Amino acid sequence: MTSKSSLGLIIFLICFLGNQICFASEYRSFHSSTNQKIIAKFENLDGQIVTLRREDQKVFQISINKLSTEDQKWINHFAAKTSETAKRINQATGLNWTSGKFFSELRAEEIAKAFGLPLESRAKNHLSWRLYASFEKGYTLFGAMPYSVALYADREKKLESISIVFANKGDYGSTAGFATDHFQSKGIPEPSSLDTAMNYDEETVSKAINSILGESSKQRFGEGKSRRNVQRWDWNGHAFLLCKQENEYVSLSVVSTEMADSKGKTDKVDDNTMKQQLMETVLRKENGDVIISEIPMVNQGPKGYCAPATFERLMRTMGIQADMYLLAMVGETQAGGGTSVGHLLENIKSSIYNKGRRTKELEVDPLKISDFKKYIDQGIPVMWTMCSIADYNHLADENTKGRRDENDKEFRKIMDSKVSRIRLSPKPEDNYHICMIIGYNEKTGEIAVSDSWGEAFAERWVPLPVADWASLGKLFMVLP
Repeated sequence: MTSKSSLGLIIFLICFLGNQICFASEYRSFHSSTNQKIIAKFENLDGQIVTLRREDQKVFQISINKLSTEDQKWINHFAAKTSETAKRINQATGLNWTSGKFFSELRAEEIAKAFGLPLESRAKNHLSWRLYASFEKGYTLFGAMPYSVALYADREKKLESISIVFANKGDYGSTAGFATDHFQSKGIPEPSSLDTAMNYDEETVSKAINSILGESSKQRFGEGKSRRNVQRWDWNGHAFLLCKQENEYVSLSVVSTEMADSKGKTDKVDDNTMKQQLMETVLRKENGDVIISEIPMVNQGPKGYCAPATFERLMRTMGIQADMYLLAMVGETQAGGGTSVGHLLENIKSSIYNKGRRTKELEVDPLKISDFKKYIDQGIPVMWTMCSIADYNHLADENTKGRRDENDKEFRKIMDSKVSRIRLSPKPEDNYHICMIIGYNEKTGEIAVSDSWGEAFAERWVPLPVADWASLGKLFMVLP
């Protein structure tokens, strides 16, 4: 609770900070019971405690009875109206996820729990949850069935954004499985049926939100090649952004109104800070393992989006916001999967360069640890093109599990025999895939590989001869 003297200090600070930007549509003058004035934005009423945000973004709380009678009436009316709208939004989504709190006050973990989202990634600077909701019976949001529901949090675990993808060319009609199973089947929907599904989802979601928040406004959102037209609704610090990209996807994003006002533009992380953050993720173990930790996970799900999902992970690692569905559009990924990595890289270079980053491509044959060692040592993951066939995956799983006991000579003997057998097999020519090289061990001749299939595939150790056998010989990096 704030005393009269501290309220006076706040007023003094506001006068001192009077050059701060003021959003007239959100801020108003509040008066104390002794008629002291403060410019602030109302964010929440919890019992008798009012949460206000000053123009310099400092948040403070005060008992409602310390404010003027007029302000008390305004707050009670506004809080009641906000609470009623929150109830209607909860009814429309079918979930109890918002209680009327201002967007910036929402805790990501609580919202993820309300949406039923399992944890996807718990890296230091990247926390996310994701659910492929089409596998959940009866799961709908705003009257339509989403295929992917993802939630991202900032470093303080506050809600950063909610990304809901409805009918889309990657998930719609796909009969592929998760992880390694997605190579076994490639169901591709008929374009006409996808178009019908997209039209239905857009109309259904738009109608549901219109009935609560009124007619939307139109704006452009995003940067570079991912810029798109959206319908926008604002409520209590939230911006609901609905987008339909022809033959691609229908998506609904929930972000802060500040993010929407900036049209999705994010600040650049300076080079020195970025380099320091990357170096802090490099772990060196006594057994000779050198590995990058804290790489965000993105699960591509039951669709052939290995390149877009892996690019999203790489870009987020390098401080650049990204989304695999947008990257699939930019990279012209086919409905059943298949992305030209070179084409995707060419189309997103401007976004990478605008954030002060640069790209590098290498062709390597044979694959050697020296090809990528210096990048791993700097905390820079390396994207690698290869063939993800059964022999490779079985050996990667077995080797990762067995190598935990360094003194198990019998295991190493068996593994060496399997490596020799695979090396003598014809090089694979199918199941084209892209993943990350995130570590190496020069003593044992192994590399650490990370696939965009969920946490179970975040770190697998592969003997270098087998990796070279599966390699398609191209490496890609984003550099600070």
